[in-house]
Amino acid sequence: MYKVVGIVSVIILGLFSYFSFFSNNEIKIGFLGGLSGKYSNLGHSLLNGMTLALEEENFKINEKKVKIISKDDRQRPTFAKLAVTEFKKEDVNLILGSGTSSMTKIALESFDENYMPTLISASASSNTFSKKDDNFFRTQVSQSEASFEKLSKYLLSNNLKNIYAIYDSNNRAYSESYASNFENSFKKLGGNPFVKLKELSKDFSHITEDIKKREDIDAIIIIANTIDTAKLVQFLRISDIEKTVIGSSWSKSSKLLEDGGKYVEGMIFLTSYNNSSKNEKYLNFVKKYEKKYKTKPSVFASQSYETTKIIIEVLKKNENIKEFKNTLLSIKKFEGLQGEIEFDEYGDVKRDYILMTVKNGQYKPM
Repeated sequence: MYKVVGIVSVIILGLFSYFSFFSNNEIKIGFLGGLSGKYSNLGHSLLNGMTLALEEENFKINEKKVKIISKDDRQRPTFAKLAVTEFKKEDVNLILGSGTSSMTKIALESFDENYMPTLISASASSNTFSKKDDNFFRTQVSQSEASFEKLSKYLLSNNLKNIYAIYDSNNRAYSESYASNFENSFKKLGGNPFVKLKELSKDFSHITEDIKKREDIDAIIIIANTIDTAKLVQFLRISDIEKTVIGSSWSKSSKLLEDGGKYVEGMIFLTSYNNSSKNEKYLNFVKKYEKKYKTKPSVFASQSYETTKIIIEVLKKNENIKEFKNTLLSIKKFEGLQGEIEFDEYGDVKRDYILMTVKNGQYKPM
C-alpha cells in the first residue's frame, strides 16, 4: 500500500515539475480586439502586425516560447468583460489591445486590485486615457485640440468654414472625443461651430436628405469605421453630393480604397502615419506584410507591429511582466518604422501629424 502511495506521489511530483517547467518557460501575451463583425478589419490588422513581429523572433524571447492568447471582443462590452475574466483565469498579465477606444475603456474598467495587467494599445486614441499614471500604454498618439491644427488651417485656407459631422456612436469614446477636439480646434482658428453632429445610422438616406436641405455646408467629416465610411461616401456621391469629404484615421486603410473605389478619390485624412514613407525599416515591413497577408498593411497593422517589437525589446531586458511598466519607462525611447517612438511618464507617445489624400487609388501626402 505504502509503495503504491509512494509511486503515485512521485508521478504527481513529476507532473507538477513538468508543467511548472513549461509554465516558467512560456511567455503569454494576450490580444484583445474585434475579430468578427464590421469592425473585424481593424482587429485582424492589429493581430496580423503582432503575429508578424513575433514570427520574426520565432515566437521566442530569451529562449522562452511566446504564446498569443487571442480574444474577440466583438466590439461589445459584454464580450470585452468576458475576455478580461478569461485572461485573469489564464494568468495573462500583458495584453495588446483593445482595437477601439470604447472597448479599451471597458477593458480598463474591468480590471481591479486583484487583476491589474499591463494593457498596451496600438490604436486607441481617445484623450480619456491621457495623463493617467496607470498600467496603460499606447503607440497611437492621443487626440487633442492641438493635434487638429493642421487640418483646421488647411480647411480654413481653402474657405471651408462650415463642417457637417457624422459619427459612429458604437465607438463613442473615440468618435465624440474626435469630434469635440476637432470642432474646438476649428473654432479657435476662425471656423464656425459644426453645422450638425449627426449619429451614423443604417439608413444613409436620412443623412443625405438632411445634407441636401442645407446650403451652408462646405465639407463633411465622417468619423467611422472603414466599411461604413466607404459605403457612406459612395452613397453621398451617388446622391450627387460633391462636398469635400474628410475621413478619420480610424477608416484609413487599404480596404477603404478597395471598397470605396473611385468614390473615395480626393478624400482628406489627418494622420500620424505616412503610407508613402521611404524609411527603409517601413519599406521592409510592408514587403514582409504583403508577402504574408497578400494585402497592404494599414496604419494599425504597422503600429501593432511596432508595439509588439517594443514589447519584445522590453521583455528581452526584463522577462518579469509585473515589472513591464518600469522597464519600458526606463528604456523610454524605441526605434519605430518611421522614426523614434518616445513614451512620456503616462505611457503616451508623440507623433507628427500630416495631411494625406486619396489620389489615383493611393494615399498620398498633401
